[in-house]
Amino acid sequence: MSTQWFGYLGALIVLTLSLVNLLAQDWRKRVIALAIQAIGVFFLCWQSLSWTLAFVKFIEGWMAAAILGSAMSNLNQNRKTSQTSLQVSPTISFPLSAFAFRLATVLLVGVFTFGGASSLMANFNGVRFPQAIAILGLSGISLLILGFRTSTFSISLGLITFLNGFEILLAVIEPSVMLTGLLAGVVLSISFLGAYLLTIEGVKT
Repeated sequence: MSTQWFGYLGALIVLTLSLVNLLAQDWRKRVIALAIQAIGVFFLCWQSLSWTLAFVKFIEGWMAAAILGSAMSNLNQNRKTSQTSLQVSPTISFPLSAFAFRLATVLLVGVFTFGGASSLMANFNGVRFPQAIAILGLSGISLLILGFRTSTFSISLGLITFLNGFEILLAVIEPSVMLTGLLAGVVLSISFLGAYLLTIEGVKT
């Protein structure tokens, strides 16, 4: 499989899994989606970085998912131990109309993504089409996550998703070791802060 096909595969992975983080209710599915999303980010960054630097994106994504997943698991376990009726992941899903509205906004993001990909490629030399749609798609869907989901867990996922798109762009225009490490530190800082806030204020998905 050529590098170009890895790029398309990465774009498919990140866009599909970011949709899972927007629409899913179960926090476990969303954590798994964040972890698999890191594989797509790795493929896309591999288009412009060495595989060792691109692999940093994979490691940071899995670490962020592990940190947030551990915090959610501990919260759920503590609530069950204390015999409270409040659950971390509610069983009641949002209404069908809300689901349809979210899908409609996703379609708008899709139109913006494919319409703006050529402009992004023209303004930033070296950005390939799979990277362009991944950057714009992740940015748009992350804003939807931040707008529709107001819990600490969802905000953490939204910010990490947005930074994933930013990382793909910077991998093209500034492929440096220092910047790669700095962004990895920012992503992990967000996950640690989210995990800390989850432990002190509870969570609602």
